Amino acid sequence: MNSSIFTLTASPVTIAIIGGGFSGSLVAANLLRHATTPLSIKLIERNSEVGKGVAYSTPMDCHLLNVSAGKMSAFADEPNHFLDWLHSNGHEQVTASTFVGRRVYGDYVQATLKAAQINAAANVQLERIVDEAIAIETKSSSTLIYLNSGQCLDVQKAVLALGNFPAIMPKPIASLDPQYVKDAWSSNAIADLNPEDAILLVGTGLTMVDTVVALHQQGFQGKIHTVSRHGLMPYGHKSTTPYPAFIDVETAPKTARGLLHTVRQEVRLALSQGQDWRGVIDAIHPVTQQLWQALPLPEQKRFLRHVKAYWEVHRHRIAEEIAAVLDAAMESGQLTHYPGRIQSCQQSEDGVDVKICERRTHKDIVLRVNQIINCTGTNCDYRRLQHPLVASLQEQRLIRPSSLSIGIDTAANGALIDADGEASQMLYTLGTPRKGNLWETTAVGEIRVQAASLAQELLKSLNSHATAVEKNLSVTLRKPVMLFRQLFDKESSTYTYLIADLETKTAILVDSVLEQVERDLKVLQQLDLTLRYCLETHIHADHITGTDRLRSLTGCLGIVPENSAATCADQYIGDGNILQLGSVQIRAIATPGHTNSHLAYLVNDTHLLTGDALFIRGCGRTDFQNGDAGALYDAVTQKLFTLPDDTLVYPGHDYQGQTVSTIGEEKRWNPRFAGRSRNQFIEQMKNLNLPQPKKILEAVPANQQCGRV
Repeated sequence: MNSSIFTLTASPVTIAIIGGGFSGSLVAANLLRHATTPLSIKLIERNSEVGKGVAYSTPMDCHLLNVSAGKMSAFADEPNHFLDWLHSNGHEQVTASTFVGRRVYGDYVQATLKAAQINAAANVQLERIVDEAIAIETKSSSTLIYLNSGQCLDVQKAVLALGNFPAIMPKPIASLDPQYVKDAWSSNAIADLNPEDAILLVGTGLTMVDTVVALHQQGFQGKIHTVSRHGLMPYGHKSTTPYPAFIDVETAPKTARGLLHTVRQEVRLALSQGQDWRGVIDAIHPVTQQLWQALPLPEQKRFLRHVKAYWEVHRHRIAEEIAAVLDAAMESGQLTHYPGRIQSCQQSEDGVDVKICERRTHKDIVLRVNQIINCTGTNCDYRRLQHPLVASLQEQRLIRPSSLSIGIDTAANGALIDADGEASQMLYTLGTPRKGNLWETTAVGEIRVQAASLAQELLKSLNSHATAVEKNLSVTLRKPVMLFRQLFDKESSTYTYLIADLETKTAILVDSVLEQVERDLKVLQQLDLTLRYCLETHIHADHITGTDRLRSLTGCLGIVPENSAATCADQYIGDGNILQLGSVQIRAIATPGHTNSHLAYLVNDTHLLTGDALFIRGCGRTDFQNGDAGALYDAVTQKLFTLPDDTLVYPGHDYQGQTVSTIGEEKRWNPRFAGRSRNQFIEQMKNLNLPQPKKILEAVPANQQCGRV
């Protein structure tokens, strides 16, 4: 006996994550780890690899993390997660203070996402889509995401995990021949250099550091010039003693000058006590975002003009071994940096003459270089970004660029704020786009917190959706869940369905089999059920129904389809008729074609008993009992296939051991119907050349008498 009990489930919510770098992958991982109700996650990334983004896809072993391994867990509440992974994946020598290669960290992010996917609940699914989102359109209850391939996704929520956009080329070098100018993020940035070349790196931040150490690993011996407005370079990390909190958000100065004075004063105090300034800067980190948000807009702008460059080189430091490479290059004279601005660039046959006006002396310096590499970092001014998705968001007024020209405005939960100042209920973001609101928002420590919080925010909305579904099903859910069992007769491969209302303890059997009457009676007795009806989908040709026998033993009523030439029925049922059994409602759907009087039955709008009209990946024959292939095609495609895709399909027979399908599956995968026209279906059915059912001569006349033999 093959039996199953059905429990009502809700349809999954769909969440799209646009961008599969670190931020997007971490949101996906948190959703996978914590979702308990049906959820479909679409992770959209144009590159074939997810989890790495620009930072962690580097092929260079010399590119190290700027934070030690002990502080790089993907999950704030599992501080040893990264270390444990390292020790389990061939990096046993790594300690909490080790600065690991960024490429290794990319592998860790990928492994973390994979593990979350493997361990997710069965009804929580992740789909990776190798494509690029180019436009978004919001509707009343969902969002349309248009992809570069032409595909369109209809989702309930969308996360913009856009990461960093490449920097805009500074004006003096933008007009140069492309052969002289490269972007530091491009794969060929330092390719094809001659040993004696002189190069200029524009920008002296972390991107410049990456380029210098890559040149060092490559063995470049030429001259390296660097230039930036302040000429500041990132400091290296040093082991320090944790410094106590010294600044309170409530009482802290509300001006950039006041904050700078407070920090400098604390650094002098720390140095007088033999402590390093790095500890003081690190002590600010837990409240940096709150301090930033407490500053009035004019003071935030003043900070960006006068303090930003100094803050970044002190706050965003580099590994000691990386700092040693830069120090050695400067000491040898290979690396020289200039504080100042590029005034002009003049091309010649053998290079470019770059004129720099020094910051303090205002003197002009002319450098002859063979290559210029743009190392100015990232572009987060959404007013100037040249990207179709950003343009789409702006055209529809779905975003409001920050008045600081860094990122876009967001609510506290990461929701986008539109041009009218309203927080979205469907669009969210994290990381770099929130820079104007949070300032410090690009490091792993900040993004992992945002990713976890955003996932919880999305899951709350998911639970709200599930609650709404439950309300829509309240007629069913307020009462005891119906009992639904699928029983199997091996000889005829026939499924009999036992359906009961558990409150009234009354039951119905659909398509019973004479040889299985004793089995059916035993199940009814064990479950303490009273059989009220025996119902048929049609006059069967492959087995004899047990209706007459069950009727005589239990007093139940026999119900058969109208116009079926049956003369024994206690009651007839036709298209659209509803049979009520306590909380169970059974609606008849005319599905002629296998026979001219065939009916399917929709139970509580969720379970479809298809009889011989529709099988799992097949259908019943149409070559006897007034069968009609065209009528069957019409009934299935115009009636059954118009039911919701998640409607469960329970067939009258199966010869491959399959028990249940859905309307959505059959529309897509049933070879008798999928992709076939009506004429093609008729021709197909005409050429099946099936043998007659073994019991047809015995079964049909007996079933016209409800199984009386």
